[in-house]
Amino acid sequence: MLSHCLRPPKINAEPQQLETPRGVVTVVARCPAEEIARLGIDDGLGFFWRNRSDLQHQALVRIAALPDGNVTLAYSHARIIVGYVTVYAPDADTRWGRDGIAGLYELGGIEVARNWRSGGVSRALMTALFADGSYDQAIVIATGYRWCWDYESSGMSVREYRDVLHRTMQRAGFQFYDTDEPNIAWYPDNALVARIGKHAPKGLVKKFKGLLFENRGSDYAMSEFVGR
Repeated sequence: MLSHCLRPPKINAEPQQLETPRGVVTVVARCPAEEIARLGIDDGLGFFWRNRSDLQHQALVRIAALPDGNVTLAYSHARIIVGYVTVYAPDADTRWGRDGIAGLYELGGIEVARNWRSGGVSRALMTALFADGSYDQAIVIATGYRWCWDYESSGMSVREYRDVLHRTMQRAGFQFYDTDEPNIAWYPDNALVARIGKHAPKGLVKKFKGLLFENRGSDYAMSEFVGR
């Protein structure tokens, strides 16, 4: 269980308005599960669910209801969700979540509906996510896997799409970290990024960095990504 003192408070921030080429969208940080359930969802979302936007909608409701869940989203004037970013405690069956480290969170996904891309929505989502400072005493990681990216519909190569995603992350304070975690280290395009809050305890930072390498001398440590 995460300690109460390191659990970001669920602050109801004021919604923000964003002008986009397709119209105004409303950006809501820490949107409550009940509100998400009342919104519709754009059918251009749901890439993680084989383009099933209905399943993505259900997943957002579940994440928002978690004790440590955070769904920050953008919706159109028609009250249709057109983008979201999620944060929660890492899954216990992963390297990052198996020890239940208090103050360590995972950005599980960021997605903007295909027809709403290139309008500043992803930047607005990331800005809203961290605006209240509730993660300044925490570490938020994000794992980037090429098989989870909707790069084909964008017309970009894997590397071009990767660079766009990582620029978005870097603007929000994320940095690259080398690791021998197998899912990341085997593929040069995959990456681990993390945002270490400016007030994150030294002990938390030490625990996080202690997770990065567990197989020194193995084939993972010789991969192109880890060795760069």
